[in-house]
Amino acid sequence: MGFNPRNPIVIGAAIILIIIIIAGAFVLLRGAGGEEVKLVMGTGSPGGIYNPLGFKIAEVVSKYSDKIEVEAQATGASVANAKGIQAGDYQIAIMQSDVAYFAFNGKLLSDFEGNPVSDLRALAALYPEPIQIVARKEAGIKTIWDLEGKAVAVGNRGSGLYATSYTILTTLGLWDKIDKREIGFKEASTAMRQGTVDVLFVVAGVPTPKIEEIAAQVEVNLVEVPDDAYQKLVQAGLGNLYLKYTIPAGSYDFQKEDVQTLTVVALLVADKDVPDDVIYEFLQTMFDNLDEIRQVHVRARDINLQKAPIVPIPLHPGAEKFYRDRGVSIGG
Repeated sequence: MGFNPRNPIVIGAAIILIIIIIAGAFVLLRGAGGEEVKLVMGTGSPGGIYNPLGFKIAEVVSKYSDKIEVEAQATGASVANAKGIQAGDYQIAIMQSDVAYFAFNGKLLSDFEGNPVSDLRALAALYPEPIQIVARKEAGIKTIWDLEGKAVAVGNRGSGLYATSYTILTTLGLWDKIDKREIGFKEASTAMRQGTVDVLFVVAGVPTPKIEEIAAQVEVNLVEVPDDAYQKLVQAGLGNLYLKYTIPAGSYDFQKEDVQTLTVVALLVADKDVPDDVIYEFLQTMFDNLDEIRQVHVRARDINLQKAPIVPIPLHPGAEKFYRDRGVSIGG
């Protein structure tokens, strides 16, 4: 039997084929620009700044973009977020810039040594995260050089705080001259109140509630990182990771004078596999609605479009296009 275009079976098959083609075209069209993309964002734990800021960014982007929905999640912060990006659990996250650098390059952090997070890409530098060195006032510690012989809480081994403490104190020749306590903030603050720890490190925006909580229970002071210590870090090639920073007098009730220290930055990062146009839309929506985001915390006021692409790891291509389109110099 030959082909008969009027055969009902042929006509039916043709109609079904046409429907499939039209439906496929519709799906492709939505996927190309009409389909909402869901992103999961790693933030931090309550009590820090990553948590409220991350949740606010997620809320604002989801509210004003018809293309992106962002779900923020509380996490263990920097190292946990880098691991989450690596595992595919998060597509966006916030972390310390030095942790991002160590994770991307697969060094210094035990979780990533020989196992770099090669999919990690930078989106924006958000705000300075000063390395605040807090000492019991009665310990008589004025500068970082005075840490020699003291009991110093350096963070849990494998944490971002531990990597920061280790890098700085090793470079300054102090790592083997202190009584190291490899404990996290909660244990360290308890030990400081009990007088068994003299000093603890905190990497967070100023002011941070964690320090205010300790100061309400024990007399403390902030420890200075003087110019000679900073220059040693620069000479060791760490000047791009640890920058000089002044904590203004009055940032805390107990602080009467400016204190010079070091800072990293809070870095917004993403998985490199997030499509360029999605990252572009994310950043565009975030920066177009900064006034609303800045209401969540005083440190959010530091988010600055011109400084945002000054980062220690490669920018995501979508972010690079966004900054170029806004006329912002890449790399500062």
